Amino acid sequence: CAFDIISLQFLILSFPPALSSSPPSKAVCIEMSSSDYQKTPRKLSDRAFSEPLIQFEKKNEDEQYIDLFGTRTRFVVMLLVLLCLTSIWSNILSFNFAIICMAPKEGNASGATDSYAFTKNESSWITSVVALGALVANFPVVSVVNRFGTRLVFSMLGVVSAAATVALPWAIRSGFTWILVLRALQGMSFAGNFTVIGAFCSRWTYFKQTGVFVAILVSYVQLSPAITMPVSGALCSAFSWSSVFYAHGLTTMLLFVIYGLFYRNNPQKHPFVGPLESRKISTGKVVETKTVARVPYAEILSTPAVWAVWAGAIGNFTAVNLMFLYSPTYLSAVLGLSANSTGITAALPPFTQFLVKLICGVISDRIHCISERTKFRLFNSIAFGGSACCFLMLACMGTETKSLNMVLLGGAAGILGCSTGGFYKAGPVISKQYSYFVTGNISLMLTLTMIVVPFMVSVLTPNNTQEEWRWVFVITAVVQLMSNILFCLFIRGEPCEWTREAERELVEVRRSDLP
Repeated sequence: CAFDIISLQFLILSFPPALSSSPPSKAVCIEMSSSDYQKTPRKLSDRAFSEPLIQFEKKNEDEQYIDLFGTRTRFVVMLLVLLCLTSIWSNILSFNFAIICMAPKEGNASGATDSYAFTKNESSWITSVVALGALVANFPVVSVVNRFGTRLVFSMLGVVSAAATVALPWAIRSGFTWILVLRALQGMSFAGNFTVIGAFCSRWTYFKQTGVFVAILVSYVQLSPAITMPVSGALCSAFSWSSVFYAHGLTTMLLFVIYGLFYRNNPQKHPFVGPLESRKISTGKVVETKTVARVPYAEILSTPAVWAVWAGAIGNFTAVNLMFLYSPTYLSAVLGLSANSTGITAALPPFTQFLVKLICGVISDRIHCISERTKFRLFNSIAFGGSACCFLMLACMGTETKSLNMVLLGGAAGILGCSTGGFYKAGPVISKQYSYFVTGNISLMLTLTMIVVPFMVSVLTPNNTQEEWRWVFVITAVVQLMSNILFCLFIRGEPCEWTREAERELVEVRRSDLP
């Protein structure tokens, strides 16, 4: 084409006084090709593109902003959100490593007064109560995010998580009940993580970079243990188990103070976002106003593709919770590694998965020779099928070849990173402006598996032997394969019908065609 085709979205909130004396109650947008625009009656084009268009562009060009990051402010904000998400998940994982450090050492009386041991049942409840807290808070968090935005809600959740983590050493010394209360608060804080990812991707991402942004943000699940395990091991060796909680809690508090000051719910209102980046982010977005606030919950919940995304999440997080919550236990109790070696070794599988997620996110966005639906199926099948194969091989292993056991555990985690091009990416694509609900409820599947996995491990591995863990690996592989079948059957590659609203139409024109 001699001219570039651009997509413009115009929100007609009010007409000039000469056209209307009262503001309309609904937002209207129009979309058509440039050839269709030529066939449009002049009366419509005059109404849609004369004064409102000129005023809109002039306002953006004249708007003052701080040109510190150029047109890359969204990447800086994304990095900050990633660190905040990571810190909340790290606060939860830190307890699973601290348990190893606080356990009484045989033949060593020094420090025995600050040593604590938990039964299998107590350990299961300490982990599961996090999921129960997240489960209780899940729907309220989605609702308040929709009402007040992520900046306020996520900041408050981060502060609660930080305070609960710092107070955990006191709770451990005070009694089991206080541990459960603070762990439940950590779980409630975690309930907002995937809701924040959905809201951020629907507002801050350029549509051609959705896969990359989703891949980076959801990788907090892997980045957290990759950081927490070695850091916790070093802190335990250098200081004591309580330093693990203090370091994580204070770091979280600092990150969320920065987040509260820097983040904006709307990129157009961010002082570092200029007109060029603002227009780029707005491309392909559905314009929303306060008059259009109804969320079609019934339509969403009756859509098979949405349930396919959530089914994929169940398969993914069954494996993730097993590996990231219990890999320190498996490496220490079954394979016999020391605490310091456990910390370093346990960090390798999530770090591998983190890298795979980033790579697959980029590849998924660059592949254009196949449909989105086919890409979703392909990446998800590679992730779940490959991970399940590693678990099944690990189930057939003994403890004689510890290195091979660790390689298979790392392989099961690493290849699961391909899911970033599967159900993770499918959520925002099919739900668009309602991504905060569909993607947000992925955390519901995480919490449900976080309840089930601890009790499964507790029941099947009372003595922590390789023979007992064999059944844990087999069950996890079966769940992954079944969830992938459901995902591939019902997923779709285009936005669902309820993302298109009758009051809105989109207009696509050439800039030269504008009056």
